[in-house]
Amino acid sequence: MPSMAPNSKAPQSPGRLGPGGWGRGRWATLALLAGLCLTGCAATPNTANPGSQSPGGQAPEGQNPGRQVPARAPDKPPVTPTQISPPVLPEFADLGPEILLPRADSVDAQVAKVGDLVLRQSHAFARLLSAHPKLALSAVDLLVFDVLVARHAEQHGVRLSKQRVEQLAMGEERELRRQVKDELVGVSFQDYIWRLFGMREQDWQVALRLRTAQRLYQGYVLRYLALREDRVQVRFLVHKDKAVAQEVHDKVQVGADFATLALRYSEDASRREGGLLPAFGRGFQHPAATPAFDLKEGEVCAPFEARWGEEPRWFVVYCLEHRKGRDVPFEAVRKQIDADLEATPVTPLETTAYTLRWRNEEEQKAKDSSK
Repeated sequence: MPSMAPNSKAPQSPGRLGPGGWGRGRWATLALLAGLCLTGCAATPNTANPGSQSPGGQAPEGQNPGRQVPARAPDKPPVTPTQISPPVLPEFADLGPEILLPRADSVDAQVAKVGDLVLRQSHAFARLLSAHPKLALSAVDLLVFDVLVARHAEQHGVRLSKQRVEQLAMGEERELRRQVKDELVGVSFQDYIWRLFGMREQDWQVALRLRTAQRLYQGYVLRYLALREDRVQVRFLVHKDKAVAQEVHDKVQVGADFATLALRYSEDASRREGGLLPAFGRGFQHPAATPAFDLKEGEVCAPFEARWGEEPRWFVVYCLEHRKGRDVPFEAVRKQIDADLEATPVTPLETTAYTLRWRNEEEQKAKDSSK
């Protein structure tokens, strides 16, 4: 039976990244995925510094920053990489959800050429799928996620403002410039952008604003849909040993702080946040969701067993609060969601739960319509 316990407060997270860690990691991941999605495993990259580029956009033959590159042997077929074209940012006056969707006129573009053999994006993806299937499928998941977000944005009238996108993009650029200046002595910002993304600074700024707009749509849609439905927020602990889970339950019953115990005993990475989960609705696919809506605020459930990854684990769930859904237009809560996203960015867990839920619903609709 659930039992009452004091409302637990979050401990300080010992695992948070210091200044500079999160922004750089996020952009490194974005650079990797962007390269894979746009050009896949393109052949020999052009690593020339943009400052040494010829007017035509290509590096002078035989040059590479800091060293001389031996001339290519004449009997080898020339490898011609295709420069990644910077994304075209739509007019902000009509910055609609379509920026999340693939272009209607997309073609299987060339990414490289070896002699007379043309390599295309489909070849790159096929090669990536065989070499790194999880990464390739993750790119597909990102595409599905963006399509779902675009549809919900259109359905609920979610739109962006030029001012907000520019504010967020400029803030991120300022922070990245500060990190480069403080942590990479002797490296200019222009060189850093070129080395990490293979883009000139101006092109990167366009890409930054487009990606900022896409992320903002994602945050708006996920948090707005969540706000519209009844939700519950909980902390949870997971452990392979039932005795440990039972001990935590018993201690919370007599007044111990659940967040502190989760930090100490839980085997999930969320322990750094005291086992805190984002507030979620009834469609949330997580073991902690099973008892969550039956708990009252301040109650802790008895240990129960559920699968976690490939193995069974024991769970204990503590209810923080119930939140009633609000049927309000997006514009009425835009500022509230902006503040919420600034305080707590969207987590990978939220993204995964959203995609699983709505992808399953779309697939079910397709099955029903085919009957």
